[in-house]
Amino acid sequence: MEKITELLPHLLMGLCIIAFWLIIRGILKSISNKVNNNDLYKEDMLNVLEEIRNELKELNKNNLIK
Repeated sequence: MEKITELLPHLLMGLCIIAFWLIIRGILKSISNKVNNNDLYKEDMLNVLEEIRNELKELNKNNLIK
């Protein structure tokens, strides 16, 4: 029983370190996901803007021909 009480502080410290690591890891994962989603959103927005630009160019060409 004395050996268990001697090891208890070390075990609790180890558990605290593991819990802290899991919390930090979760936070970093969520930040990473937000950054990746933001990049995807920017790419999608650029594609939409390019399509609009191309359509406007086409409309301008058609109006100039008429």
